Amino acid sequence: MPRSPSLAELQRWMRWALTHPLGVARATSGEQLARLPERFTEPPARALPVVAADETPGRTAADRLAVYGSGYFSRLHGTLQVEYPQLSAALGEVPFRELAAAHLLRRPSSSHSLADLGEDLAETLRSHPLGLESPWLVDLAAVERAGAEVWLSDAALDEGGLLAANERWEELRLALAPTARLVRLAWDVSEWSAGSEPPPRRSGWLLVWRVEARTGLEWIDDGPGAVLEALARGVPLAEACGMAETLRLSAEAVTTAFAHWRSRGWLLGARNPEGFFGAA
Repeated sequence: MPRSPSLAELQRWMRWALTHPLGVARATSGEQLARLPERFTEPPARALPVVAADETPGRTAADRLAVYGSGYFSRLHGTLQVEYPQLSAALGEVPFRELAAAHLLRRPSSSHSLADLGEDLAETLRSHPLGLESPWLVDLAAVERAGAEVWLSDAALDEGGLLAANERWEELRLALAPTARLVRLAWDVSEWSAGSEPPPRRSGWLLVWRVEARTGLEWIDDGPGAVLEALARGVPLAEACGMAETLRLSAEAVTTAFAHWRSRGWLLGARNPEGFFGAA
């Protein structure tokens, strides 16, 4: 009589069986799928007879365990569908399920929070046949994720204040507000809705931010967007101004854009380990 698996062995086997892309029945029958990651190799200690040993008329042990395996994927698929309603509508039910399965193979759920599950779905889509056929879907996914992230982030007070008289403006560093995300786009997906034609090409940046109980979207052209992205990365103000000059943005245009970004609350003062930089 084979020995009973230890608790650790049982847990490893259950994880393998419930998360296997072939499903419980096909995986436990010994069916193989080429090029699967190592984590989908069955553990040495086989635990099926232990976890479903009691007989049930008309149901095998694998059938009964498959209920939990199906539930695992359904919960993760449902989470992605809630976070990406536009993408789900654009793809349709079956293609979206295929994308969800591909994403779980590439980035398996590893966080205690399901809010992290769709963090990198746009990158999964970028190399997926669906994304290669319709690249605008990658931009749509990126914008939907940005919208989710601004709702998952807490608003922060701008501790920077105004530039002090004894501080050097060229050393000023800023940061993008926690409730704002800047997304680089090649397609104008900001107003796309289900049932519409694919959006037109448009190179630029989309600022997604939270405004009270709604999400705000604002398009920013290539040049100003590149400057804002640099500031958001913590590039000193002097360097960002040099970038604006290289991009042939006038001083008036830069001043107007900067005032608008600050008035919207998109840019905040940023600390470094030694204290505040300039207005930060």
